[in-house]
Amino acid sequence: MSFAENCRGELIRIRLHKQEIRLAQLAGLTITAGGIRLFQKPAVFYQTESLSVAQHIMSLSMSDYDLDSVIEQKDREFHRKPIYVVNLSGKDIDRYLSETGALTCGDDGMHILSDIPKEVFSSDEAKRAFLRGCFLGGGTCVDPKRSYHLELICRTESVAHTIFSLIQEYRITARIFTRKERFVVYLKEADEVMGFLALIGADSAAIGFANVRVEKDMRNYINRKNNCETANIDKQIVASLKQQAAIRKILANMPEDALPDSLREAAELRMNYPDATLTELAELAGIQKSGMNHRLARLIRMAEELKE
Repeated sequence: MSFAENCRGELIRIRLHKQEIRLAQLAGLTITAGGIRLFQKPAVFYQTESLSVAQHIMSLSMSDYDLDSVIEQKDREFHRKPIYVVNLSGKDIDRYLSETGALTCGDDGMHILSDIPKEVFSSDEAKRAFLRGCFLGGGTCVDPKRSYHLELICRTESVAHTIFSLIQEYRITARIFTRKERFVVYLKEADEVMGFLALIGADSAAIGFANVRVEKDMRNYINRKNNCETANIDKQIVASLKQQAAIRKILANMPEDALPDSLREAAELRMNYPDATLTELAELAGIQKSGMNHRLARLIRMAEELKE
């Protein structure tokens, strides 16, 4: 089961005790996954790849409305997953159309799936339920092990901007872009995705997301540290080889006792401890690291002068 499916499963299990909260969640589902059939009698249908979401829509819609509901499974060519269609009709369908925002009447005529009911903005709980419905109907979230990305797909630009504004109210940074004539509200930072999941009630998913992020950050830190240590070791080996070569050249061209005591000691330590760090050599000589570095640098300069 994917990370997004786990999120949806957790959201569906949230109990909605108030009618206005159920309506707000239905509005989110309708505005993202709903459609209308206008033949002899109007009907509403929802399309989803998740059977559990389809069953949730059926249960939620029949809690407060006298409706007939049927779930159809439709196989799609070249797709592994079938699509589930929830068909709603019956006695209360006109009221359902109006109250969920599926079909509303304005001064400029009929509006189809573009108006969000005012009840959605009545309380913080209703806003969260609406956003939860939007995620259930048209949302997805990439597994945090791969990347940080969550999106909500909308049919119209006005709906996308309304969802965008609602998310911004909670100080969560969102963005909008278009994809194949659809408008997508998306979040791409780890903190934003975790904040949104917690906002709509997917607490376990948010905690799991945070745990994965900590693991990734720790793994990246260890990798960076190891890379840094490897680079330092490489530099240390190169420096040691250069120092040893300089010391051999000096000893080949002049007697050892011609060197000052401090340089002779440094030369002996480096040749005896070729793998020792600068700090370790300094400790063996009983001097500061900078002092040992200065002595070895002098030996290298002497070798270069001999070469000239």
